[in-house]
Amino acid sequence: MKKLLSSITLFIVLPFCAHAQRNEFDASINIGNATIVSQGGFEDFFTGNEFTPKSFSPSFFLTLKHYFPNHLGLGITGGIFFDKGDYAYRERSDSYNVGPYSRTSFILSPELEVPYYIQHGLKLYMVVGLGARFSAATIDGNSTSSYARPEPNVIIPALQYTPIGVRFGTGIGGFAELGWGYKGIINAGFFMKF
Repeated sequence: MKKLLSSITLFIVLPFCAHAQRNEFDASINIGNATIVSQGGFEDFFTGNEFTPKSFSPSFFLTLKHYFPNHLGLGITGGIFFDKGDYAYRERSDSYNVGPYSRTSFILSPELEVPYYIQHGLKLYMVVGLGARFSAATIDGNSTSSYARPEPNVIIPALQYTPIGVRFGTGIGGFAELGWGYKGIINAGFFMKF
């Protein structure tokens, strides 16, 4: 855990240390569909809990990035989403249904942006991110056994792979991304350079 937090801290501080090389930062706000974030397989592997989501809120993210002279972007993103569904506890090959849950998840992740094409205010790029998801769930179950309750706070890895992103505008503009991970399949928003 210390290594993960140290890595995230490094990615927060590094872009600001590079400020002397080139003064090009941007901040972006975006909204995406959180369905991929909440799929149970990844979390089931790490926690033994089986969350079967039935409804999701959109995911909301704020990203700060520094751009190097070669146009690579390195930054940090933070976001939040909510989901509800059914919860079960898995022990070996058995699964115990507990009841409905509601959960809040926070994402914190460094991201690397690699451009494909930059011309006249249009940019095509890819994004890769690996960070952490912090989740807290409330279970409304009828089971009285202690093992049938998830830990109130769970920290698991969070991944994002966006093979295609389109950004338009120079100082202020918009963007749309198509990918897989904590931001969902599709997300869009606006940015401002400073």
